[in-house]
Amino acid sequence: MEAMKNFFRQFTQTTPFVLSNTMIVIPYLLFMHIIDAHSSVTVLPFVLFYTFRVTGIFLIRGLYRSIDQYTLLMVSLLIGGIGSFLTLTGALHFTFYLIGSIFLGLSAAWLPPANTSVNYFEKSKGFQTMSSRRYLAALIVLMPLFLGTTLTLSVQAVIVPSIVTLYFICAYHTVKHYPHYEMDFKELTKQVFSISELIWFTLFFAALFLLRSGRLLFNEVLLDYAILLFAGIFMLAVVVVHQVKDRWKLPLWQNALTFLNGMMGNFIFLFGAFYVAVYKGTAAQGMYLFLPYLLGVISSLVLAGKVRSYFKNDLLVQLVGLGIGLFFLSIRWLFPFAIFILTFFQKGTSAWLNRLYYETETIEPQQRLTAKYSTSNKGSITHQFILMFLMLITLRSKNLPIKDIFFLRTLHTSEILATMDIVKFASIILILIGLCLIGKVGKHAFDH
Repeated sequence: MEAMKNFFRQFTQTTPFVLSNTMIVIPYLLFMHIIDAHSSVTVLPFVLFYTFRVTGIFLIRGLYRSIDQYTLLMVSLLIGGIGSFLTLTGALHFTFYLIGSIFLGLSAAWLPPANTSVNYFEKSKGFQTMSSRRYLAALIVLMPLFLGTTLTLSVQAVIVPSIVTLYFICAYHTVKHYPHYEMDFKELTKQVFSISELIWFTLFFAALFLLRSGRLLFNEVLLDYAILLFAGIFMLAVVVVHQVKDRWKLPLWQNALTFLNGMMGNFIFLFGAFYVAVYKGTAAQGMYLFLPYLLGVISSLVLAGKVRSYFKNDLLVQLVGLGIGLFFLSIRWLFPFAIFILTFFQKGTSAWLNRLYYETETIEPQQRLTAKYSTSNKGSITHQFILMFLMLITLRSKNLPIKDIFFLRTLHTSEILATMDIVKFASIILILIGLCLIGKVGKHAFDH
């Protein structure tokens, strides 16, 4: 009996970690699988989830006086639990998918920075929220989710949201008993939003919504609008960066690495999902993408810090590791191993940057990690549009119809396979150039 209690305790204590590391992946796969090419409305849950997940951080970033991170963590767990339950009831009526996808998207945007910030604070007070033993327990907790994504769609639509809902309940119970925090929901009514961050949220949301809707609705007009809007956003960003760069509170290499690491995260999962679907079929995404991704996440949290400790220059280790992962990705039959290596170093870089941001005294404590995730998500958004540009250009150069970009998941011709390889190598070269530039700018950052 005591062994059962200890196991259940270990189980529940790992759920905040599991959710903060899988909420990007699980709803993504679930809502993607419910898309029906014969019903345009079925694309909306995926579009809404993905758009709110990527842009939702700007809402929190837009607060002049950020709400307490613990309160934000509890709010994200509450709305995530509601969202997963609504997604479960979506099997009864499709409208619930729409509402649930919005809630899950916001939860996925807010949960990682809030959970990380709370974990750092608890650790500074001597309370360890995760340990090596709990990481092993997390692997067991992750297995039902992995197995759920391999089931048939009708079963998956019930099993996966049920598991996620249970995990949200367990996570809320766990976090509620953290010793150094109390909820203070009244702080939620005292905030004043930053107009500039709300503008970024609106612009990015509109661009991403058009991009995703255009691709999934097979609408070239929406796609054109999305590209034009993003081009305008990009030019605006160049002007803004030029004007404010002298007031940056962080070194250039750190901002650039955060941005590029966001691009890398998008490259791993978004492009990886396309790549596996084209070469192996959508059903193979769990084994060829999701599993090595999860193993990379767990391994990184346990071992990435130890890998860094063997070298004098922390920045160089991150850059070289990411470069090695990109090299392996260039070899087609090493794809799952490459995803594991890339995820290991991408998550290791993210965790390392979390610590750097958390220790930055020039940024307000409540804004440190949201600033990091905001910059990272801008990199993720940028890479999505770069990926789309590369696909469009490659299709045109090979005299293939532009409409093929809407059907990549179902096309397995030699021309489409060659297109995906060209896009992959172009992305690898682009990111490698970025890594080299960051290494050059930050080469003296750790001369001590």
